[in-house]
Amino acid sequence: MKGDKDMKVRAVHIIVVALIVLSAILAYNAFTSYINPYLTVSQVTESGKYINKEVQILDTVATGSLNLREDGSLLFDLTDGKATIAVTYSGIQPQGFKEGQKIVAIGKLTSLYHLNATQLLVKCPSKYE
Repeated sequence: MKGDKDMKVRAVHIIVVALIVLSAILAYNAFTSYINPYLTVSQVTESGKYINKEVQILDTVATGSLNLREDGSLLFDLTDGKATIAVTYSGIQPQGFKEGQKIVAIGKLTSLYHLNATQLLVKCPSKYE
């Protein structure tokens, strides 16, 4: 009888430890996009390590690149002056979104020079800049 009780206690401990580890993994995955710093276009395009990964790129909408397609999606280029990446976005255009402005594009890098954005965040101008 005592052996059965010890086995049940061990099983419960193993289950509890497994649940704690699983919870930690899920929490890490949920918050990695908030923990990861913003990347520049040059950082993203210098190697293929970000392809098929979620990235947050903070850079400038290239002048003359903004194009609204018939299906309502936006096409534009993000640039840091050294490298350029094409962005496709199918959501609602954020208020204040314009060429020459710094934005954060969040989405999946489908190739070295293309991002499918799921979110666009307009960087608010600061009176201290």
